[in-house]
Amino acid sequence: MTSHGVLVSPGDTQPGELLARVLDELRALEKHDAASFRAVRRRVSAEIAPMEAAVVFRLADGLAEAGFRWEGWEFINAHRAAFAALTPARLEHLGRAIASWSHADAFATILLGPAWREGLISDADIDAWARSADHWWRRMALVSTTVLNTRSRWGTGDTQRTLAVVGILIHDRDETVVKAVSWALRSLVPWDPRAVREFLEMHETELAARVKREVRTKLETGLKSRRRSVHGTHLSI
Repeated sequence: MTSHGVLVSPGDTQPGELLARVLDELRALEKHDAASFRAVRRRVSAEIAPMEAAVVFRLADGLAEAGFRWEGWEFINAHRAAFAALTPARLEHLGRAIASWSHADAFATILLGPAWREGLISDADIDAWARSADHWWRRMALVSTTVLNTRSRWGTGDTQRTLAVVGILIHDRDETVVKAVSWALRSLVPWDPRAVREFLEMHETELAARVKREVRTKLETGLKSRRRSVHGTHLSI
């Protein structure tokens, strides 16, 4: 990476300087979208690859304070030592004060789910977050299961762990949680449709109507919602 046109070696980079340069690049982007950010992230990740995990965690904390939370999480995900150093306590620190759909889902898919998939956190940790008083942590526990069931995230399908988390939250009627229950079950359909169908039948009276409708539609059509044609235009129903 360069600073004012001068190549900077890893040994010359200080945490404060690194944060300042990354923030300068992010704020200077013409488009503030994921693709533009990831171009910066890949370049910076190549620079900091040999550095200690602590440097990356300080970068992530600094980015969070500046309003770039998910960007910091991606730096951790992309850094081998930092990702390997994730613990339940560190994840709780990184996920502190999450209070939006976008941040909850980003955190669960970028860090929480991958850490679980790789054995850095346990089923008991996810279980505890699924029982949290904070509905965002309950949602994140559910969304983490989608990582286990998404091929593009190196998921290979995990019926037992997915249904275990859904089972904990089956009676939760918080909107953020209900939608995540549906997402978790739908993500499992490509791997184990029979298990999902049996789960729906077994818990017919316990699951929210939205969950039953969306998951059955996924089982029958492969889509989240049915579509109907109105004057030649397809509409979700």
